[in-house]
Amino acid sequence: MNTALKWLATGACAMLLGACGASNGGPEAELVGVYAVKQNGALKELVKIERQGDHYVMRDKVRTPEWSEPKMQMQPVTRERWSRITTDTENTSFVGISSDQLGIFKVPPGWQKNGFRTQTGYFLFYSQGPVEAHKL
Repeated sequence: MNTALKWLATGACAMLLGACGASNGGPEAELVGVYAVKQNGALKELVKIERQGDHYVMRDKVRTPEWSEPKMQMQPVTRERWSRITTDTENTSFVGISSDQLGIFKVPPGWQKNGFRTQTGYFLFYSQGPVEAHKL
C-alpha cells in the first residue's frame, strides 16, 4: 500500500512540475498548438507548434495526412523583426515565433495591414504573404 501511495505522489509531483515548466516559456508559449487554414470552406489542419527545450519546432501536414517530423526551429519574434516582417510600425500588441521560412503570430482579432485582415487574431506568414489561421 505504501508503494502505491509513493507512486501516486511521484506522479502528482511530476504533473505539477510539468505544468510549471510549460508556463515558463514566456508569452510565446501560448502559440503552442495546432493551426488550421480554410480550404474550400472547411478547416484543414496545417501546422503544429511544439516546445522542445528552449525553442519551438514546427510540424506540418502539407504532403501527408500525418504530422511530419519537426521541420524547423522557431524563436520568439522581437518588435524589430515584427516590423520587418509585417511593415507594421504601430505599437500593435503581438506574440510571435518564426524561422527564416515561416512565422506564426497572435494579434488582436480584426488587425489589418497592407490589405490583409485577420478575424481570428492568428496568422501564418511565409514567402507568399500572410494567411489567416485558426487555432484548434
